[in-house]
Amino acid sequence: MSGNGGIFAGAALGFLWLFILLLFFLIAVHITLFVFWLISIIDLAHRKNDEFPNPNENSKTTWLIILLVTLLVPVAAGIAAIVYFVTVMKKVPRKGTQSENQNIQENQSIQNN
Repeated sequence: MSGNGGIFAGAALGFLWLFILLLFFLIAVHITLFVFWLISIIDLAHRKNDEFPNPNENSKTTWLIILLVTLLVPVAAGIAAIVYFVTVMKKVPRKGTQSENQNIQENQSIQNN
């Protein structure tokens, strides 16, 4: 009888470790999706309306609403951020600031001389 108790205790301990590993995996996935969401929000804040694919007057507002509403469901926020990344950030890279563009031009002129 005591042998069966050891088997059950070992199985329970195994399931506990499996549960802990699954929990850590899910936490890592949620943190990763939240980071994607933050990057998307920051990019959205810095991007002008004409820097969206198929720009219209509501592109920025539409994406802002989508990203903020999906924050209520963490997995949906991550999926929306990934969709934003693929459809906006990859298709239309954000134009650099004026100082960045000047630095690039200065570097090119130095290399040409």
